[in-house]
Amino acid sequence: MLASLVLGATILLGARLCVTAQTATLAGYTTHTWQASDGLPEPTVQAFAQTPDRYLWIGTSGALLRFDGVHFTVFDRQNTPEIHQNSVFCLLVARNGDLWIGTEGGGLSRYAKGVFTSWTTREGLSDDFVRALAEDAQGRIWVGTDNGLLRFDGDHFVRTDGVNGIPSLAVHAVYADREGNLWVGGSRLLRINSGGVTEFTMGGEASQNRVKSIIETADGTIWVGTVSGLNRLASGQKQFERVNGIAGTVRVLRQTSDGVLWIGTIGQGAWQFSNGSLTQVTAPVSLPSNTVLNFFEDGERNFWIGTQSGMLRLTRAQAIVVPLPKANDSDFGTIYQDRDGSFWIGSTRLYNLKNGAVAEEHLPGLESVHVRSVYRDRSGALWVGTDGDGVYRIAQGRTAHLTTRDGLTNNFVRVMMQDRNGTMWMGADEGVNRIDWNDGRPKIKSYQMNDGLAYFSTRALAEDRNGDLWIGTERGVSHMRNGAFVSDAATIGLAQFKVWAIHLDADGGLWFGTRDSGLFRYRDGKLSHFTQADGLPGNAVYQLLEDGAAHLWISGPNGVAMVNRKELDNQAEDLPRRLALTFYPTTDIAPNTEIYGGTQPSGCITASGEAWFPSNLGPIHIPLSQQPPLPPPPLSIESVRADGRALPINGPIVLKPGTSRLEFDFTPIRLRSQDGLRFRYMLEGFEKEWSAPSSSRRADYTNLPSGPYRFRVQVFEASNPAMVTEAQIGFSQQPFFYRTWWFIAACIGLVALLIYAIYQYRVKHVRERFEAVLEERSRLAREMHDTVIQGCTGVSALLEALSMENAKNKADTSLMDFARLQLRATINEAREAIWNMRQPENADSLGKKLESMTQQVGNEFQVKVAWSMTGTPFTVSEPVAHDLLMVAREAVYNAMLHGHPEHVNVALNYNSRDLTMDLNDDGCGFDPLESDNMNGHHFGLRGMRERIERSGGKFKLASAPGKGVQIEVRLPRYR
Repeated sequence: MLASLVLGATILLGARLCVTAQTATLAGYTTHTWQASDGLPEPTVQAFAQTPDRYLWIGTSGALLRFDGVHFTVFDRQNTPEIHQNSVFCLLVARNGDLWIGTEGGGLSRYAKGVFTSWTTREGLSDDFVRALAEDAQGRIWVGTDNGLLRFDGDHFVRTDGVNGIPSLAVHAVYADREGNLWVGGSRLLRINSGGVTEFTMGGEASQNRVKSIIETADGTIWVGTVSGLNRLASGQKQFERVNGIAGTVRVLRQTSDGVLWIGTIGQGAWQFSNGSLTQVTAPVSLPSNTVLNFFEDGERNFWIGTQSGMLRLTRAQAIVVPLPKANDSDFGTIYQDRDGSFWIGSTRLYNLKNGAVAEEHLPGLESVHVRSVYRDRSGALWVGTDGDGVYRIAQGRTAHLTTRDGLTNNFVRVMMQDRNGTMWMGADEGVNRIDWNDGRPKIKSYQMNDGLAYFSTRALAEDRNGDLWIGTERGVSHMRNGAFVSDAATIGLAQFKVWAIHLDADGGLWFGTRDSGLFRYRDGKLSHFTQADGLPGNAVYQLLEDGAAHLWISGPNGVAMVNRKELDNQAEDLPRRLALTFYPTTDIAPNTEIYGGTQPSGCITASGEAWFPSNLGPIHIPLSQQPPLPPPPLSIESVRADGRALPINGPIVLKPGTSRLEFDFTPIRLRSQDGLRFRYMLEGFEKEWSAPSSSRRADYTNLPSGPYRFRVQVFEASNPAMVTEAQIGFSQQPFFYRTWWFIAACIGLVALLIYAIYQYRVKHVRERFEAVLEERSRLAREMHDTVIQGCTGVSALLEALSMENAKNKADTSLMDFARLQLRATINEAREAIWNMRQPENADSLGKKLESMTQQVGNEFQVKVAWSMTGTPFTVSEPVAHDLLMVAREAVYNAMLHGHPEHVNVALNYNSRDLTMDLNDDGCGFDPLESDNMNGHHFGLRGMRERIERSGGKFKLASAPGKGVQIEVRLPRYR
């Protein structure tokens, strides 16, 4: 009973297929076509597959291609020896990620872990024409050729037809169903399982039943395409039946994730089977060619169609173009929503869109008038701006016409607006017009550049909270208050900019969209600027709209963006917030789409939040979307070039010294449109911040210093900048040899050696000079000894003899004795000076000299001279020691000759910081002030002071009449 019901339903379904077959366009999809002019080596596309890295592999009659969504990488006989023929007929990605490639005449190849391997008849294939590939539930690879069926067994192929009850056959289709059956089609149709082999036959001539394609749909039905049409075997049936409505060769069958069965034919285009109905899709409207060779649905749910004349990508549309009947491209387009919810569409003709139906509209009195825009005022009157025919007002069945004859500045109307007082404002090609409509009579006042308008060509009008009028022109913005133009930060900052759109937001901020310089916000006297570098999809703004959720809708030549206005406000206030936006690129909407702007209204938002924008193909409708934002795609660094030379990127990269330019090319792997993707990069070791987001896929660096680096690049959706995918690669820049550490160390060593050599030379030179000085001193000592001392010695001898003679004669000898003693002292001092010139100074010499001097003077004057020395002696230079000795001698002699003391004390003290010498006596003393004023006398005191101060020391003298004399000398150490 169940089988009968199923059979009856099948027969009924077959009838329905025939009755409901119809031709349709690919509504609800955005399409993109690639042909030979778009990068295909040959236009015939025969196979598709997608590897786990998300690359799409494409088999064409001219090469195997790898596709990342933008760029093709070609593998053919010229660059890949393992591919013996360029015509790729079938592709399969196994569960382990290996890509199997069947060619027409070149056997079979496998691409695994970046390596190609090939098999031909020389390696065990039964034929080099591979027509079908499949993987069963056990992971075994099956290969169908023009001469037999083979199974891959480890590292070789085993032919399975012609044995074990499987007849020999040419195989063009292999399919493993969910129950573990292997379906093999070609010259026969077989089902192979553990129970054996079952052959199926279909009605008609055997030549008409050659199998080209096999598939099992979600309901368990087996569909078989033959050279003459389509057959199906429903679950539970034993015999295939013909599907009516399709004739000719069914080359490919594929069921998409939404349950639609796609049927590709040779010469009859493609068919969609859904809900019991067949819909035909044909060229040239929907397909590149009516010869359809393959279908494929990728991981992003894009649907790919391979044809004889190129390949087509179908992507579910987020924005829909509503076509206009009899509409030709025009240089402008406007769309306006009326009170009843219908839309007025101005193009080459005027249209009205209501309840999904578009109709050309003919307003009373406007026959053959080129309408630019439509506006409904609060009284219900409909205002119509035209292209060269002024403005019309339609109210209560009557049409009024205003032109330059009535006072308009120009008959080309670009924008209309009604202010809070009910006054209509018209922006034209030559100024702004104010129209007050009272009792059916218009009162027009115009404003032009001589009245203060920024520029004569107007583009936008808006009224702010204060009732002020803002006018966007082709050269700046004008601000009118109470009928007079005023200047402020906005008019000054926007001077010379083309202002095409003005919007007043719900918080009182004014937004200005420019033709090519981005977006501006004016609030609280502050003008903020946003460009593509801040996250906008482009710098051209055609229209600015705001929905109830505070989203700004921004149209431009490349598409439509929806951005959260609060995020822009945060950026304007310098708050850290990354801009997220949803972007609808024109490439995703429809091929060759051009969005219009410059004539208002260039878009509208419905009460429900749906957006409408004019285009050359008709109004673009962006319905409310519940789809979550797409995750970022995988990112790959495709190439690295140093001074134009490609570098291998599968190993460490080391740049040669002198590399001046380094280029990184990177690409995301996304098979749908990539217009909404943004990239930023950073070179660690050279940069500390990410670059500004952009759509550029290349990074350039020049003249990098030597050292290690890591290039990092990130991709993210403009609508979701928080989610990123990153790729990175490390490299190092070698320095020139003169910048290497060893070269610098060698240079430092050489400099150190040079300095040391100079030092040694200097020391040697000083020693030589010192030795020369010593030699000269020795010579002087010898000369003094041989002359002065010898002479003094002779005189001394004579004086001695004379003294002895006087003694015999009992004469007065006191003066003779004094001369004799003085001469003897002079001789001793000369000997000591000669000795000192021959000998270097030592730490004890100063003390010994002072002690000797005090003893000699004491004996000479018969006065007690006390001597003492404390501390650890240290060496004092000879000039300083000589000055100290002369000062001490002068002081002692002065005391003896002028003070007549009974006691004289001389004390020398060595300490860690300085050397002190104290001299005092108990003589008669003197007044130091009177001594200083006695010109020409007492030069000894001044000489003592000069000697000490010349050596860097301090000299103190204290005395008074009857108080003796106290002298303190202090010299710093190491002088």
